[in-house]
Amino acid sequence: MVSRQHKAEPARKTERYTQIVLTVIAGLLTVIAIELAFVAEATTLPSAAAQIPDTGLQRKQIVDEQRITNQRLSALEKHLKEGTVKVRIVQDDKAQDTPSRAGKRRG
Repeated sequence: MVSRQHKAEPARKTERYTQIVLTVIAGLLTVIAIELAFVAEATTLPSAAAQIPDTGLQRKQIVDEQRITNQRLSALEKHLKEGTVKVRIVQDDKAQDTPSRAGKRRG
């Protein structure tokens, strides 16, 4: 009988150790589940659908901007053809310091 008791004692210790470890793991998993449920909910990233660009809308915006640019260029062209333009040439300090390149052409 002594031998049976002697063999049963280490088995009980192993079972007890296993139960304690499993209880600790279950407790940690519960903490992680609670954290994911409440804390991560407040700090979630926007959904992937919000990150996908709407190419149709982008193209429409580009076309609209091109129309505005074309209207402005047409108005500028009309003014240049029909109206008079005053041109004033202003030289900055750098242009005065360096000699004109018009007279120094290489051949």
